[in-house]
Amino acid sequence: MVNPANNRPGVGRALVEHVMQRYSHCRFSLLSTDHESSPEGSRNHAFYRSLGFLPYEEKEMAGFGLPRNRPDLRNTVP
Repeated sequence: MVNPANNRPGVGRALVEHVMQRYSHCRFSLLSTDHESSPEGSRNHAFYRSLGFLPYEEKEMAGFGLPRNRPDLRNTVP
């Protein structure tokens, strides 16, 4: 994440391009960002689209995730 005060000089693009180059041997790149309807979402989506990323729906894919702060269920009785 780039500090909003540093938006527009190409820092974010350089970071993403570096990561893409570093992992160019991988078959698939996945990133997570805000939903397009969120306050920063439409800007984020435009940025990632400019780098060639597409939403799952446009690739006819599905994505799943786990909540970050999920309860520890290891010691619960089923």
